[in-house]
Amino acid sequence: MTVESLNPSSNHIYLSIHNAFRRCILKHSSNRSYSEFKVAMISSCFKKLKVERDKLDRLTDLPINVKHQIQEHLSVEEAARMSVLSRPWKHIWVSIPKLVFSADFCHNKPLIIDVINTILLQHCGAIKTFSINMSSIPSSQHSVIDEWMLLLSRNGIINLTLENVDKDRLILNNAPYKLPSCLYGINKLESLSLSKCIFRPPCSFTGFHMLKNLSLFKVILRVDVATSFLWMPDLVILQVKLCNGFPNSKIYAPKLSQVFFLTIRTKTLELGHYMDCRMLTTVMLTSSITNQDKPINMTYLLKCWPEVRNFGLHPYYLKSLATESERLPTYLNNLRTLTLCEFDFDDEDHIFALLGMLRISPNLYSLFFELSSKKKGVMEVKVNYFEGPAYRTLGLFHKLQRLIIKKFRGSTTEMFFVRFILASAPLLLKTVLNEDAESVHESKFSKELMAFPRASPKLQIYVNHKKK
Repeated sequence: MTVESLNPSSNHIYLSIHNAFRRCILKHSSNRSYSEFKVAMISSCFKKLKVERDKLDRLTDLPINVKHQIQEHLSVEEAARMSVLSRPWKHIWVSIPKLVFSADFCHNKPLIIDVINTILLQHCGAIKTFSINMSSIPSSQHSVIDEWMLLLSRNGIINLTLENVDKDRLILNNAPYKLPSCLYGINKLESLSLSKCIFRPPCSFTGFHMLKNLSLFKVILRVDVATSFLWMPDLVILQVKLCNGFPNSKIYAPKLSQVFFLTIRTKTLELGHYMDCRMLTTVMLTSSITNQDKPINMTYLLKCWPEVRNFGLHPYYLKSLATESERLPTYLNNLRTLTLCEFDFDDEDHIFALLGMLRISPNLYSLFFELSSKKKGVMEVKVNYFEGPAYRTLGLFHKLQRLIIKKFRGSTTEMFFVRFILASAPLLLKTVLNEDAESVHESKFSKELMAFPRASPKLQIYVNHKKK
């Protein structure tokens, strides 16, 4: 990317730099008033610089790390345009350690491969962060991406993002990108995000030993039996969405604290490889369908996750819990937030699973529900499961402060539950009910809600009415 091809405007360059510098300072300063004072001072400096830039170039005197931070808040084009300020700024542009090629940038450049090749060939110094949306590059030219990966593997890459899907432009049918063998030899990789790629490591691959964040979306994993045990001792965050072949892989990750799974249809999610991860604090389990090949022993999983603080479940896992409610752990004392997706108050299995989770979670701080869409022809459950013996065994929620329900319809069972929570949470501060516009014709239940007995004198109830 040459300076002449960009045809920059001087005023536009200085305005872009000023805005980037402002974002940089506000991001890194913990004192808001002090940061605003610094921004005001820098704004005045930029105004003076615009008038007297021929006499004094204060930007050039900034430390190189500050210049890199300014450019990291700019787009690739704006950062390249800064090279016209002076010869030192041209050196700053070619040594920037972070390169991000967004989907918009790649789609708007007819010769995107030539542009990126030019940038990489002119670059000097380490490239620590590299992100690219390759969905506009045809599979016949994936060999060029292999060359980029080889260059990055020798150039100090730490954070790598390879996106092969562009949801905004509905580019989903392009062929998956097969990761080259050189990528598996990057020892200092700390963050890896892949979408629609083929992950097939060589037999000598044992894992990324310094990796902290791993995100996989529609990735095909073809791990050989000899390399099915992956060593990732520093892994903290693991996200796996709609991947194929992942259950066959075993990962040693003693520091793993956050797990997000979205399983692909007709595939069984085997969590046995993560059962001994006692550092887990956040677990989110969802599924693309309600049926899988075999049930999951949720009771054993919960017993192996004593430190879990945030827990989210899809209906399939709720049904597994419903059959194991009597064998659940005695208490999950560290659980603070419980999220239930596609929950149906007219499904007895869902209700039994909810009662079981509430019974063993005495320190809940937040309850979040996203209800399923109303099903035509399904009769409402009229039995109040939140009274009688079940109610007495649950007792009071001494720590609960928030209750949020999305797609609230005001059905009989939903109203039973809300009344039960309001009467059982002495510290409840906020209850938010977001109506389902397709199912609720009018808020006839609002007055009834306001008349429910409340254990908390500070409770505020918000009913958000959505227009059709």
